[in-house]
Amino acid sequence: MRLPLLACLAIATLSACAEPARVTGMTVSRQAELVPKTSPLANAICVKRVTGGEKTDPLWTSEVDSPSFEQALNLSLANNNLKGTSTCAFDLNANLLGLAQPTAGFNMTVTSNVNYSLLERQSQAPYFQTTVKTPFTAEFGTAFAGVERLRLANEGSIRANISQFLGELIEHQKTTTPPEPAVPSS
Repeated sequence: MRLPLLACLAIATLSACAEPARVTGMTVSRQAELVPKTSPLANAICVKRVTGGEKTDPLWTSEVDSPSFEQALNLSLANNNLKGTSTCAFDLNANLLGLAQPTAGFNMTVTSNVNYSLLERQSQAPYFQTTVKTPFTAEFGTAFAGVERLRLANEGSIRANISQFLGELIEHQKTTTPPEPAVPSS
């Protein structure tokens, strides 16, 4: 009688429900002086559209949904002096093309693939476009449960993806002068 009870208890302890990626785990913190205050991109970008995310099925695997990805993107822009407040000179669209996830393993590596498109708001002319593909590994020691490691790997991959996008955007801005925001006529 005790053996089946212990087996059931062990299975219940080891199994867990999948949780969606958390916004705080996907957010890029302030990167030292990434954007100078004199940059035309400083406080000038608004997230317009985020697509491609998937809701998490608690009985299956952790995923990244579009609203959480959008929140993480907005917070990352704000943390790095890029998020516009009242008016924006640029619109940012992001399309999560996919997450390459393992089905099982000790170390879980997730690779996120995101297409970013930054458009000048007035003309909707493209200013910067890139597709960023970044892996992140959550090692066995970071969490005992596999579903937890997968969630951490999802978050880390999106965080690394946003960070790489921001770096590429700043490098692009150094070599290209963004259009000046249009002044409304009276």
